[in-house]
Amino acid sequence: MPQGWDQTRANNAIKRMEERRALIPDSDFRSGVWRVTQATRAGSAEEVACIADPFAYVSHLSAMQRYSLTERSPKALHLTTPRRDLWNKLRNDRVRNDLPDIDTIDKPLLHRPGFRDSIRRRPVVVHISSHPWTPAQLSGEETRITSVGQTFADMITEPGLCGGMRHVLDVWERDADQWLPEIVGAVDQLNSKIAKVRAGYILSEMLGLNDPAIERWEAFAQRGGSRKLDPEAEYFLEFSERWMISLNV
Repeated sequence: MPQGWDQTRANNAIKRMEERRALIPDSDFRSGVWRVTQATRAGSAEEVACIADPFAYVSHLSAMQRYSLTERSPKALHLTTPRRDLWNKLRNDRVRNDLPDIDTIDKPLLHRPGFRDSIRRRPVVVHISSHPWTPAQLSGEETRITSVGQTFADMITEPGLCGGMRHVLDVWERDADQWLPEIVGAVDQLNSKIAKVRAGYILSEMLGLNDPAIERWEAFAQRGGSRKLDPEAEYFLEFSERWMISLNV
């Protein structure tokens, strides 16, 4: 037996083991997500999440941070993903689009990943949406994110996820005028009447901004109700006559 043969065989065996380990389960997810160990770039938590879940996107306070709409730096990454039945529909539509030769989809070719509490050592908060946005993709990244207008719209539908209504009002007061067309377009897409009333009050009475859409939203104001500017605060007797909403901030 040639000298060194055993060492060569052992080295080859080790090499084969390493090659087999090029694809391993990603421990940041519960199941169904695999990680390429030889990837040249590890990817941020945002990118990894958006690769694993093709319909998830960065939202709320995390989106505000990416657009420099807030000075706050949230420790947790806020993500939104569609409700399961909507997710399944989006998956089936994508499979049919990517694989048009498939007649039926008997077994799913793509499974919804289960997120753990953190991705790449960053805490993650996942929000399930019955009315998900169609997000934008960041240039040069795999990250998807709500558009600027959608981010403003989320602030008035779920202010508690965006730093609280007081912080939301500060952001709108400082930045809403330069994003007015985007805000109006996104708010118009909302199914929430109270969100349109909140946006109408902030834009018209607080900021003195005008747009035909704002006048249309006034039709959603309802007399005799208990609508509040801040959904998480107590009702105040001070209210807007035009928008019929309690100014409880």
